[in-house]
Amino acid sequence: MDGNGDRVEAIVALRGSGRSAVGRERIRLLEQVVQFGSISKAAQAVGISYKGAWEALNAVNNLLPRPAVVAQAGGRHGGGAVVTDDGLALIAAFHQMETQLERVAALFSDDGTTLDAPALLRRLGMRTTARNTFRCRVEEIRLGRVNAEVGLRLTDMATLTALITIESLRDLGIRLGQDVTALVTSSFVMLAEGVNEPKATARNRLPGTVVRRTDGPVSSEICLDIGGGKTIAATVTRESADALALFPGRFAWALFKASHVIIAID
Repeated sequence: MDGNGDRVEAIVALRGSGRSAVGRERIRLLEQVVQFGSISKAAQAVGISYKGAWEALNAVNNLLPRPAVVAQAGGRHGGGAVVTDDGLALIAAFHQMETQLERVAALFSDDGTTLDAPALLRRLGMRTTARNTFRCRVEEIRLGRVNAEVGLRLTDMATLTALITIESLRDLGIRLGQDVTALVTSSFVMLAEGVNEPKATARNRLPGTVVRRTDGPVSSEICLDIGGGKTIAATVTRESADALALFPGRFAWALFKASHVIIAID
């Protein structure tokens, strides 16, 4: 509401029951990519860093069935980018939803309303700290005595496995063919080198190519392109990143346990 407490602003955030991935700021970023055909120029136009823009576009792509942006990292000077037909449709759909929500917000602004509109909008915009958020489809459900293994289709070539309790499966109403959101915290993602699939107890093993590395004093964030317009981030010690030579262009595997995959529904 404004200072007089008589107006509610409509804010749209398209998300998959996880971290808000497509809000007004990221739609504006997409629009600037359309205009400039460049991630670096689009980032400058919206007032964020190139790294921030790259991460925002990756987050959008991870939550859509097909990429909204096809981009190529260009080092210090950024890179070219093309917004796909799906990306253009997303922009149009967002603005249409924003217009409709503004009409709903006007109802909240009536003096006679009994709803706590700001609190409601905050709940609708709840976020998660999980670094990796993927839109998936439930492809398989295997029931055990206590737990259930849920097979999730991530891309045409990649699947995820989540291990949840039978109670959670029932409470969430998870069923075959359902679209859900899978969340994985980056610190739970381990990395391995080599072309051959590593021998590990982790059920989820995704091959990919390092597209970005961000070093801190102690840890490094490694981002892998796993195909299908999807990326996954892992947080490892800087010592490990150096030992595995995890630099852009390097082939690596992202490994994480099925129990570390969180499923969220709309």
